[in-house]
Amino acid sequence: MQARQTLATMKEPQPAHVVQASVNGLFRTTHTLKGMAGMLGFPNFSRAAHRLEDIFDLMRKGRLRSTDSLVETLEAGMMALESGLANLRMGRQEPDDYLHSLRRPLGELEALARPAEGGTQDLTSLLDLPAEMLKTLSEYERTRVTVLLISGMPVHGVTVCLDYGTFDERLRVYSETLGRLGELISTLPMDTPADRDGLAFLLVAACPALEAKDLSALEGELVGIALLADPTRVPAALRNEVPPEPATEEPPPEAPSAAAPPNPPQAQDVEILRLPAQRVEALEVRLMEVGQLRDAASLLLRQAPGNGDGRPAALLGQIESGLLEVQKALLQMRMVKVESLFSRIEPMVRSLSRDMGKPVKLTFLGGDLELERNLLGRFSEPFLHLVRNALDHGLEPPSERAAQGKSESGSLRISAAQRGRNLRFDIRDDGRGFDLERIEARGIQLGLLKAGQVHSPERLHRLTLEPGFSTQERITQISGRGVGMDVVRTEVEALGGEIHLSSEARRGSLIRLSVPLSRAVVSCLKVRCARQTFGIPLVNVGRVQAVKKALHGGDQVDVLGISLPLESLQACLGLPEPSGQRAFVVLGQPGAAARSVQVALGVDEILGRGEVLLRSLPELAHAAGIMGGSAQEDGILWVLDPEAILGLAMDSLMRRVARV
Repeated sequence: MQARQTLATMKEPQPAHVVQASVNGLFRTTHTLKGMAGMLGFPNFSRAAHRLEDIFDLMRKGRLRSTDSLVETLEAGMMALESGLANLRMGRQEPDDYLHSLRRPLGELEALARPAEGGTQDLTSLLDLPAEMLKTLSEYERTRVTVLLISGMPVHGVTVCLDYGTFDERLRVYSETLGRLGELISTLPMDTPADRDGLAFLLVAACPALEAKDLSALEGELVGIALLADPTRVPAALRNEVPPEPATEEPPPEAPSAAAPPNPPQAQDVEILRLPAQRVEALEVRLMEVGQLRDAASLLLRQAPGNGDGRPAALLGQIESGLLEVQKALLQMRMVKVESLFSRIEPMVRSLSRDMGKPVKLTFLGGDLELERNLLGRFSEPFLHLVRNALDHGLEPPSERAAQGKSESGSLRISAAQRGRNLRFDIRDDGRGFDLERIEARGIQLGLLKAGQVHSPERLHRLTLEPGFSTQERITQISGRGVGMDVVRTEVEALGGEIHLSSEARRGSLIRLSVPLSRAVVSCLKVRCARQTFGIPLVNVGRVQAVKKALHGGDQVDVLGISLPLESLQACLGLPEPSGQRAFVVLGQPGAAARSVQVALGVDEILGRGEVLLRSLPELAHAAGIMGGSAQEDGILWVLDPEAILGLAMDSLMRRVARV
């Protein structure tokens, strides 16, 4: 498991922030395992995962120090969960205690972590920053501020304004410099000063002293240096204490706005409640447990002899609706609009267009969609890199475009769309496209391709994502296709996403990023097949129709005067085919033209529509055509991936025609 690999790396000496990131990741992993096991009906596995989650929680709060013996105990615990998961897949019964052999060492660890008297502290309030900026600090950043102030280290703020074309490189220089002088705690975006042009940042760093001459600043970059927190302001009773537990990062009610330069907090018109993220997570888990109780009650009600009174069933329906509304509200607290990403792109494109002499028509679509705030932070930099690439080496200069019969203004279209529990971003330009011949030659030169072999366009496009690959003879001030593209791929894949590249010579390029949301509320059409309930996202449902004559896979059905091929859902999923079906769902792409690919999907029964809280279910949800699941009163409702089902249906129909 990835968790055991992470634990193994913690035995080696590493910077504190790397260890902290590893522990946070392990905490989230065990938290997810606990919730999923409880939802799927494995309470003993859930309790074991909860026990390890508590240990990781103590570590990330600074109550347990990472040692070889502690890591070895946790490795044994994760191996026990891994072995238990393998046994569950084979249908074996759960043991009473997965961690029986580790009772003593785990108990000793918990005893060591018992908090001392006096409670916990969060000293980030000592930072001379606006309240809106303070609440964007992560749990790790709060931890480091508190620990460093207690240890007597001052915290400084360095405000810089950097050029759009080179801000990532220059920001890295400042970060490395501050890391050598002390410890870089956080990098926060800010409003650009009125008399400047570019992207502004506040770098929060802890070091004994800091002056302008200590920084490798270029002319016009450094806006100012300020002391944000003096350690002498720390209460005497807290000095030399064991690092206290920080307040966790709160999910803001809306997208965080760019912060202003450091100044005293201003009075606010609305009351803002500071709510630790852990409380939100705990409430979500509790709601899941309440939902399971509701499902059990509903099942008992259906099994009980009927007395003609429909009020209990109606009340349970209202409870279900209420639970879903609360879950949606909690989910909303974690979300920000994609527009907050688009708002960073527009001024950058405008500035680069002017500097490079390339007029650009910029179009945004899907700004009202939402993604989780933590995803936005990790996703922004690789996304901006791709946009710079499109302008620098995707779009041609006006004279070159005119010679090709194109308009002098290039087109750059950036769109976002939700596909089930995935957000898909498209960056499309009408420029020159990827030079596949040059890519192939460079790949052969680097030994990544073999000469004399035929290489598909897809393989050549993917080659640009390899580390260090570039067709550019020199690196431009902005960026070159291939320079840093491996970093983009690494970041996207680390989020569980995918990146796909395609292009057509002189017609343009398309870069498609798909990033999964850990949770999503999806409106579905519920159907039944092979005694299992499935959900089909409503955006992909064109029509639902019942027929009198039994239908079979390979039949043709008439839908509003259009003949469509029919394939059974069972055949798409590799299940035994039924003897006949009397209902079908027309499946297609959302918003697609009438002539686009559509298939009539045969099902056993139409159950109705509803909203479901979709979660990715590890291991069980990786079957072809399935993108996640949702707990229902009669078991798991598996939500179909419409695009995958369309592909599976077409493959199955072609096999029928070929009689394979």
